[in-house]
Amino acid sequence: MIKNKTLIIILICFFAVNTFAQQCDSCKRDFKLLLIIKDKSEINSTDLEMSWKITKNLYNINYTDYIDSVSNGISYVSHSLTRVFSDICLKTDSVSGVDYYLKYLTLTYGSSEEELSFSFERIFVKYPETVLKKIENDKERLEEIVWGFLNNRTYGAVNPYEKEDYSAMTIYEDSQKPILNKENCREIFFETNPILKTKYNQYKYQIDFIINTAIENLKDK
Repeated sequence: MIKNKTLIIILICFFAVNTFAQQCDSCKRDFKLLLIIKDKSEINSTDLEMSWKITKNLYNINYTDYIDSVSNGISYVSHSLTRVFSDICLKTDSVSGVDYYLKYLTLTYGSSEEELSFSFERIFVKYPETVLKKIENDKERLEEIVWGFLNNRTYGAVNPYEKEDYSAMTIYEDSQKPILNKENCREIFFETNPILKTKYNQYKYQIDFIINTAIENLKDK
């Protein structure tokens, strides 16, 4: 349980966004529909396709954060488009969820938003074999999993901030001590993805790439 959380850098995240985004009531309505779909107990193919169309449109017009309110030119936001769409993908079946998130990664190609990798790693954890079969030996996609793993599993296989949006831009006053290091990296990877331990020979190249690249990054710390 996270206690006494304080957002030092972002206060339920606020950004300066363009005037159009601030005044786009239809954008907010569409984003709110995404939030409604995300909170459904089951998400079907119709929900997913609708979510994709809304997400693609919102991204293309740069409405990538749900704006709760605007005061003195500052927009107060509470949900990122990437996190919401990835959560929707997580609630669908494995093939559709992975396919649509990969479409989103293609749509957002070139973006420096870290949540893209964080969300991809969470989808990988839920649907590891589907992801590996889809991306095969694509190093760019494998590196995105690596970056997500390094950040999501900083505190071990169970991420205490798993449900938090904007975690890449948030400092927590009660932040736990990181435990991921080059010595336990392999162990934490398989603790996070136990099915891949039994499937190691089938996905050896991809698993070794993820683990070894993560270890190389950890050596630099």
